[in-house]
Amino acid sequence: MLDQLPDIQRQWVGMGWPGLGHAIAAGAAVGVAALCALVLGRARSRALVSAADGFNSYAVPTSGRDVIWWLVPIGIWVVLFLLTLRTTGDAGFAPIAAVFLAIPAIVIASYFVTAWWPSNIDGRVDYPVRAEYAWLVGDLTAAATVGIGGLGLIRSFTAPVLAGPGLSGGGWPYAGSLAALITGVVVVMAAPRIVLWHAVPDPLLDPAQRLDRPEDAALAHRHRTLLVIFFLAGVAILAFLAFFPIQLATLLGGAAVTVLALTAWGAVLGAFTVAVQDRQPAPLFRVMRLRANPVLTLAITIPLIVSMILALVDRDDPALHAARGAVEASQTDDAGEDEGFRSVVDTRLAALAEAGCLAGTNGGETFIPAVVVVAEGGGIRAAYWTTRALEALRDHGGCLADSILLSSGVSGGSVGLAATAASTKESGAKADLRKLAGPTTVGTGVAALLVGDLLATDTGVHFPSLWKNKTAWQDRAALIEQTWIDAVPGLADPVALAASDRIGIPVLNSTDARSKCKLLVASHVAGSGELTCASGAMSPAATLPMGSGCFARMDWATSAMLSARFPIITPAARLGERDGCGTEDLQLIDGGYAEGSGLGTAADLAPTIADAIAEWNMEHDDANPIVPVLVFMKNSAGYDLREDLDAVSAEPLVPVVGFAAASKQAAQSAWIQRIGGAFGTVGTGSDAASQAIDDIHDVLPALTVVVAPSTEPAVVPPLGWALSGYSTGSLDRAIATQLCPSLRDGVPTLRSLTAMVPDATPAECSDRAQTD
Repeated sequence: MLDQLPDIQRQWVGMGWPGLGHAIAAGAAVGVAALCALVLGRARSRALVSAADGFNSYAVPTSGRDVIWWLVPIGIWVVLFLLTLRTTGDAGFAPIAAVFLAIPAIVIASYFVTAWWPSNIDGRVDYPVRAEYAWLVGDLTAAATVGIGGLGLIRSFTAPVLAGPGLSGGGWPYAGSLAALITGVVVVMAAPRIVLWHAVPDPLLDPAQRLDRPEDAALAHRHRTLLVIFFLAGVAILAFLAFFPIQLATLLGGAAVTVLALTAWGAVLGAFTVAVQDRQPAPLFRVMRLRANPVLTLAITIPLIVSMILALVDRDDPALHAARGAVEASQTDDAGEDEGFRSVVDTRLAALAEAGCLAGTNGGETFIPAVVVVAEGGGIRAAYWTTRALEALRDHGGCLADSILLSSGVSGGSVGLAATAASTKESGAKADLRKLAGPTTVGTGVAALLVGDLLATDTGVHFPSLWKNKTAWQDRAALIEQTWIDAVPGLADPVALAASDRIGIPVLNSTDARSKCKLLVASHVAGSGELTCASGAMSPAATLPMGSGCFARMDWATSAMLSARFPIITPAARLGERDGCGTEDLQLIDGGYAEGSGLGTAADLAPTIADAIAEWNMEHDDANPIVPVLVFMKNSAGYDLREDLDAVSAEPLVPVVGFAAASKQAAQSAWIQRIGGAFGTVGTGSDAASQAIDDIHDVLPALTVVVAPSTEPAVVPPLGWALSGYSTGSLDRAIATQLCPSLRDGVPTLRSLTAMVPDATPAECSDRAQTD
């Protein structure tokens, strides 16, 4: 969230009135958070101040009122359970639910077995000092909440303002950025005034005002009422965020939703803590010699430890984060027997040859291009870059766009490939991706992370959410998928793992956290025998053999998410025998955990691809040869920089410097070398192919073009799932540069490839900074 915050805030100045509404909502949420911190902080300090003034909470006799607050968690669980049962018909009962209910039940039971518990505990001698620091820290927390909000604005808008109006196109985006920056500076300068605010307008906010004496009864009643209001308000906000995550994320924006969720939890836990602080600890905790009820330990630490233990003994809740099977069986084709990868490649090569796309070299050789696309990971930045690059290839590359043999994607790159394959628009999915990169996706994910998923993890109740008249349990990954589908409706179609004209043979890279192996969302890696990636004959290497039946009931959104589940923003997907995925549970996370570029999989498959093309060329010696070309879509800048000069190191530094050799063997440049080396063998036995390859090498070294943003001053797009107009503008300008002749010898651009195709439409390069 912190990494995405700049672009979330920059979206405010590029969305018109909705953006202004998100900015106001975020400011209001920060104000509510500061007020909550101030009020509850001073209420928490009151116990210590009163103790320093002579109040002894241990002298207050135990009464039935003490049990009421401990009944509240049980009451909330019952309400959640009944509402879930009423709306979905199946509330479930995970083992963690028993633990959640047992904690307050044991505490309550201790009140009725008082003979065993000590009645008093020695007080502390440092109450005066602790009281002063507690008061100060509480006020500092409120001031820091406001100050951090101002610092966020300064961080987000300094670069756009200093870059000048040209970067944003001037007008309201630049004026709004300047206003936001000034607001941030003012807020940061004003925030410390909260600490200096000693004039308390209401005795309820004065920690020095005691509530234990008879004359304080009226104020004590107001104090208890205030705690109940804060508690109920927090519960209400959490309930709305759990049931309407997408709607509230759309209405309020990601920043406001995040602050509201954290504030609501602070209000609930803070009010509970303050409510039980003025009396003796529960008898159970007195026997442990504790001076206060350990509310945060009971609410956070114990459920976390228990959930880890349940996972270790295989008693956790696999349905909590099960992958979404949104496609009915009637909509899917019978998976049948998976073809081998070589058979799929042969079929696709025959289709490319029949399509007859021809490209030419400067030496006059003609060949049939077989484009292998590799889309690097990088969240929405990678998705947008991949989609824009493929769109540019379709708009300006002539028949090249239909000559893709295979596409290997990781994380956001997989999302871009899926969006391109599923798009119903002939020109591509650029406008759809801009909507997908809006504030709704991040806000929805954060709301589900901090509320819905957290409630289900702690209580064992799969409390449903509502979206488009459908009430069902959906974890944060499923909810994010719904926002993707809303932006790109084609992502709701059943995933088509067969070769297509838009992306060729799709290969989406995921990682199994259980076995630490790669898993490919593809149709050509047949599952057979034991589910292991240790076989010496496995290709790609260290990859689980999984049949396409595992993905038969998934749509494009779910399939792409299997490759893009980057913890913590999305949970690991649970797949197992019930999904047709073997006999052992899988726990799938982002493919970047195994290899982030997608080049590793392409390098493992390159020898098979090269052998298939070489055989085709030999069998069709009288036809134009097929030549593979690697198009690596790298969404981060820096590829066009000159490499550092190698130099001899001082002998004492050699042991340290030498470690870099290991990482270089797995660097992207090394993978590209391996792929290029394999592709270079397709000319074996074919003079025409060999001559075409020699000519192509003069333009595309290693038969490769790296489509990457050029290194220039720009607002760098972040990782995550939000992009502002500044970031999409930077990426659009970079695509425009790729469609123009290279500015540096030896670093080809996408134009270097498209120029080989006679029917390509050259892009206008008179103004490379112009974007649409």
